[in-house]
Amino acid sequence: MKFNTSKKLWAHIDCDSFFAECEILKNPKIKNDFVIVGDEIVLACNYKTKAFGIKTWTPIWQARDILKWKWTFLSSDHDFYSLVSSKLMTYLSENTYYIEPFSIDEAFCDISWLPELLNMDLEAYILKLQRDIFNNIWVPVSIWVSTTKIKAKIFSKLNKPKGIFIDTWNSKDLYKSLPISIVPFIWKSMQDKLKYKCENIYDFISLGYWYLKKNIWKTWSDLWLELSGVSAFAIKKTHFSKSISRWRSFNKNITNDRDFLLKELILNFNYLYEELVLKNYETKKVSIFFRNKEKQTFIFHYTLPIFTTDRKVLLEVIKNMFKIYFDSRILYRSTWIVFSLLKDISFHQTNIFEKTFLKPNNKKEIYTILNEINLKYDNHKIAFGMDLVGKWFSSKLGIRK
Repeated sequence: MKFNTSKKLWAHIDCDSFFAECEILKNPKIKNDFVIVGDEIVLACNYKTKAFGIKTWTPIWQARDILKWKWTFLSSDHDFYSLVSSKLMTYLSENTYYIEPFSIDEAFCDISWLPELLNMDLEAYILKLQRDIFNNIWVPVSIWVSTTKIKAKIFSKLNKPKGIFIDTWNSKDLYKSLPISIVPFIWKSMQDKLKYKCENIYDFISLGYWYLKKNIWKTWSDLWLELSGVSAFAIKKTHFSKSISRWRSFNKNITNDRDFLLKELILNFNYLYEELVLKNYETKKVSIFFRNKEKQTFIFHYTLPIFTTDRKVLLEVIKNMFKIYFDSRILYRSTWIVFSLLKDISFHQTNIFEKTFLKPNNKKEIYTILNEINLKYDNHKIAFGMDLVGKWFSSKLGIRK
């Protein structure tokens, strides 16, 4: 049986010490500290801390004994980590051909032909992608590249943190140095079945496709194909997002200009609201983020009493939050809006008495047309005027100012 070797290039992008780096993102003053995130055990720590032998699942008391008083201990903030993850996945989906999230802090991205498209060699492109992710998401990543997802994943132990590794398609010697325990989906019980037959990935491949499929398990034969350079493994992709986000950086125009910042925030909103409608979501929670000149992040949340996709309501919430939390004494470098607590309204039951424009399908149709026009001619040159839309919604909903 002949297998077709993959012609694609997959990048496995993995955040370095994700939880710890998210905490540093919130408070850059702890950047040079020994940072530990956890409660009774260590959930994450930065690489400066890992150098002392502290790692995930280390008991907190043991970490304290090792570091004495020289540490910064923080409880986990999973809501914030999810928001940063959402921003990362959004960025990757917009800057690569296709992504398959693998966990909260890692994803597989199809980058086939992108280096050629940008007239760059592969290594230069990967370094640029790594740098761009850090400049836009503010968390460091390591990137490994190969022709299949599993091959890219197994190199994830190499060159961390802030590292890159490009498979040279001649991995025989390297495979001999890598244990099968680093291959995803080969659990401890499965490793025990093969402990007398193979010690490393090279031995695993030498067993052969048909031996694995007949004597062990079908998934293992798929792994054999991936490790041999044949695409055979699809990561289950979640189609429903926990949150969606948009952001704007203006590093060259760091400012405390109230009107400028509000305009940037509303531009974020226009993009994000379009995504909300096109994906058939309603939201119940609005978050706004500001990042100051010193790269410190300020986060504010507002939870609505009901799920909504009402543009006027959401825009008013954002304007009011800005009015309350804007501080003219602070110089800002970026803004960010997140909609979370989402609900899928794809199967909305239409009410014959419902106002025409407020029907989700009709609203989606309008934004779909606008999106197609913007993509064809010039991105987001066409949008609803804020005042007109506000008045239009008010009249339709019977709201008087």
